Amino acid sequence: MSKQREKMKIFHGLSEVAGQAYYSVQGLREAGATVHYIVWNPSPFGYKYDISLNIDREKKYLLPIWIFKLLYYEIKIIRENDVFHFHYGRSLLLNYDLWFLKKKRKKIFYEFHGSDLRDYRYAKTLNPYFVCEGYDTDRDKIKYRVQKICKYADGIILHDDELMPYIPDGFKNIYILPLRINVDNIDAKYVSIKKQTIRIVHAPTKRDAKGSEFVFKAVQNLKNKYCIEFILVENKTQQEAMQLYQSADIIVDQLRAGTYGVFAIEGMAMGKPVITYITDEMREKLPEDLPICSANPDTIEEVLEKLLLNGELRHELGIKGRKYVEKYHDYKKNAKMLLDIYRGDISPISGREAFSYASHMKI
Repeated sequence: MSKQREKMKIFHGLSEVAGQAYYSVQGLREAGATVHYIVWNPSPFGYKYDISLNIDREKKYLLPIWIFKLLYYEIKIIRENDVFHFHYGRSLLLNYDLWFLKKKRKKIFYEFHGSDLRDYRYAKTLNPYFVCEGYDTDRDKIKYRVQKICKYADGIILHDDELMPYIPDGFKNIYILPLRINVDNIDAKYVSIKKQTIRIVHAPTKRDAKGSEFVFKAVQNLKNKYCIEFILVENKTQQEAMQLYQSADIIVDQLRAGTYGVFAIEGMAMGKPVITYITDEMREKLPEDLPICSANPDTIEEVLEKLLLNGELRHELGIKGRKYVEKYHDYKKNAKMLLDIYRGDISPISGREAFSYASHMKI
C-alpha cells in the first residue's frame, strides 16, 4: 500500500444505515487509512462507533449545549481530516458547513441510502409497485437539500443504479459502490434438498413497504397444497432474528422496492434462496450472475410454488447466492474501491461495470 493511502485521514458520519458506515470504516481502517467515525446516536443494532453526540430532538431545552457540542466537533474534524464522507444527506452542521469545507480544500462525498434521496411521487412512475411508508415525503425539501449537496460534493455514492434518476441533471460525479457486509461473520447453512416441511421466513421492517399482505396471502393459499411452516420475524433482537434466518429454507424479503438490500444479501450469504422484487430495468444493470428470485405482489405465489416444488433449485440458488455475496459485497473489497474513489483513481462508474470493479479488488 502506498504511503499516500496510509496517510489519508477520513471522516465518516453521522447516520448509520444498515451497517454501511460501520463496515466502510472497518474496511478503510484495515486498508491502512485513518478514519474518525461520529454518529448522532447509537444504532439500535449495536454497530460500533468512535463518538456518539447523543442528540435527542425531544429535549429542546438542551439546544445551547448541542450547538456548543456541534461547533466543537466541527472544528475538531476539520483539523483532523482530509476527506469527509457523509451518510443520509446531512453533514455535522446540517449542510450549512459545506462552503467552509470546500474553502478548506476538503474532499466531500455523500452516500445516499434511499429515503434520503427518493422522490416518492416520481418513484411510483418508475415502479408501480413502490409504496412509501413512514418516510420523509417532503419533495421540495429533499430536492433543495440534494441540489445544495451537488453544488459542493466531489462525489455522490449510491449502492446501485436504482437511485440514479433522483440525482439532478448535470451532476456527473456519481459512483456506484455495492452494499457492504462482513461475509466472514455469516456461516452458510445450505438448505436440504429432501426436506418435507419447508420453512419460509419473512422479516418486514414496514409491512406495507415490503408487500407483506401479499406474502401472507400467497403462503395461506399454498398451505392447502404443500407442507409449509411460515415464520414472521418482527420485534426480535438481531441475534434472535439471525438464528431464525439461518433456519429458513426460503427467505422472502420485499415485493415492491425494485432492487435488493442488506437483508437479501445476508440471506444469500447464509446460503438461502432469496425472493425479492427486482425490476427489469435493474436486472440489466446488476451483475448477470445475480441469483435472486424476483417476485412482485402479482407473482409471489407462482415464484414461491416453483421453489417449493424444487429442492435442488433451492440448494443451487443458496450456493450461488453465497458466491455472489463473496464476490460483490465483501466490505474489505469495497473499502478498497472506496479508497480509489476518494483518491480520484477511478472515474464515475455505474451499472455492471461498478460491480465488476469491486469484485476485482484484492484482499
